[in-house]
Amino acid sequence: MPIRKFTSINDLPSPQHWHELGRERIYASPWVNLDLVDIQPNRGDRYKHHVVDIPYKAVCVIVHHAENGVLMLYRHRFITGTTGFELPAGGVSEGETAETAAAREVLEETGWAVSSPKVFLEANASDGVSTQKFSFAIARAESEVEEPRDRYEFQELYWVPVERLQELIAAGMIPSCSAIAALMYAIAEHLIHPTKVPRTTL
Repeated sequence: MPIRKFTSINDLPSPQHWHELGRERIYASPWVNLDLVDIQPNRGDRYKHHVVDIPYKAVCVIVHHAENGVLMLYRHRFITGTTGFELPAGGVSEGETAETAAAREVLEETGWAVSSPKVFLEANASDGVSTQKFSFAIARAESEVEEPRDRYEFQELYWVPVERLQELIAAGMIPSCSAIAALMYAIAEHLIHPTKVPRTTL
């Protein structure tokens, strides 16, 4: 099959949608649902596909401090059996904006107040199997105002210098693809900068 050369998004063909012929809910909860979908691809045979339905949007937050770097949670994840650094993240509640949820999640998970949260990217988490969508936000670290309410969310909190982030990603120490996507995009677009070292008074 010939492979086209990409020129412009204006030259892309009209999307060929797959046809959903039926859906059975196998499991339901406020946090996650599991559906079995009867699907007909535009090419190929009709089949049953499992879909993990996440009934809320999520937000992942880069908390940046000019002198300290990026605020990250160090923790173990029992589902994947991995340990490493993550960004504060969580669900967007009904009636919240992603920016409001970003500030709330950071406060609950780290005890830090932030200012000027701004969404800079949105993406599907795993669109071959799940409906979960992420908003990626960046915010400025202001001050530690309380003890973290969700203390179970981490083993330790760290300020990671921006110039060390790619090293940690390459070493497999940031195992979450949501955190990797957010950080690499922010580095590429210069949304975060190498840590400023305070001048020493002579």
